[in-house]
Amino acid sequence: MPSSRLSLRLAQLPHDVLADLAARLCSDSPALQAAAEECMATYKPLSHELVERVLLSFDLVPSILGPLETEDGAAAAVCSQWLAGWQATNEPPWPRRRLKQVPLELPEKIDISGSLKKQTATPDGRLVVRDGFKVHILDRSMRALQTVAGKYYGQIAASDDSIFYVQISVDEDDRLCRCSHDGTAEAVYQLQNYSFSLPLLAGGLLFCVATNEEGNGEHHGAHDEIIALDAQTLQLRHRFGLGLLDGAHEMCVAGDELHVCDTFNDRLQVFSLTGEHRRSVTGEWRSPVNICFAQDRLYLVEQDDDVYDEEAYAPRGHRLLVLSLQGDILQVVMNAIQPDAFFHSICCFDGQLLAAYRYNAFDAAPGSPSPPAHGVLAFHGL
Repeated sequence: MPSSRLSLRLAQLPHDVLADLAARLCSDSPALQAAAEECMATYKPLSHELVERVLLSFDLVPSILGPLETEDGAAAAVCSQWLAGWQATNEPPWPRRRLKQVPLELPEKIDISGSLKKQTATPDGRLVVRDGFKVHILDRSMRALQTVAGKYYGQIAASDDSIFYVQISVDEDDRLCRCSHDGTAEAVYQLQNYSFSLPLLAGGLLFCVATNEEGNGEHHGAHDEIIALDAQTLQLRHRFGLGLLDGAHEMCVAGDELHVCDTFNDRLQVFSLTGEHRRSVTGEWRSPVNICFAQDRLYLVEQDDDVYDEEAYAPRGHRLLVLSLQGDILQVVMNAIQPDAFFHSICCFDGQLLAAYRYNAFDAAPGSPSPPAHGVLAFHGL
């Protein structure tokens, strides 16, 4: 029963009057709107089908135009209004989110294009790149703040005060190392008969692809798994993914989930940060090898294996793909400067996407000048 005189009187009003009153009361108050949304989520939640088909859809055409009768001109009227609104939302200062290439000034004397794959962005806004056996720490203007010499191999990860890297030895197992920004060694992790690659720092953990070299004969990648170490002590915390991954490559963290490129299976494997397998993601793409995440979108590059993809009308690796978290392609970006070049790594840094590319000089026509072997493109619109 109503608990007050006011609620008693309101209870006597028709439903449509109460709904109109509630909407008017909430319209001028963000706090009341939030309370109304919470109440509706509890007592009248949206159907799963509506959420999946409309709210999470990148294409609303079927949902909006589907119920309309085309013979009475309703669809045409909606299209005209929609086109006007679509064009308006693409104008500054509120353009739709699409990657747009912007100029990029690279640092002098540092070949970032060749080392971008071995890079990371620190939480405090610095870019750490490997160039040969050296590591350079750059600020947002791409100016080198510090250079650290050492035995750095492969991809690196970095925090505000540490650099994580794999130290390869011919006679011994790989060593996963942490050092300070001045190169002082601070922690080491080894696992007998395992090699390491592609470290990723997230949530106080260091994730890394670990491959069992003893069982890695006939089919490379079938013995891949993910290890998670404490980022400070390099103590083992979790091991997972064995049997699910075939040719594991780059990883990224989206919210509280770890997305892993499961290259030879043409999919992404999604885990919790403690190793629970949650789902597999597939789409109109193949052989994912490079990935990063920003603002509820995934950015993905396919393996550059020169295999012609008839659906994509281009060899894999020539496309930079913008994906929803469900794996749907929202945008395809090609290299306008060197259309025949392959993207080989991507990085989200300072509100933009950096994409390094390389060009195989052997693909150039006989007698024609060879284009630059590699370079970096920058995109806004994350």
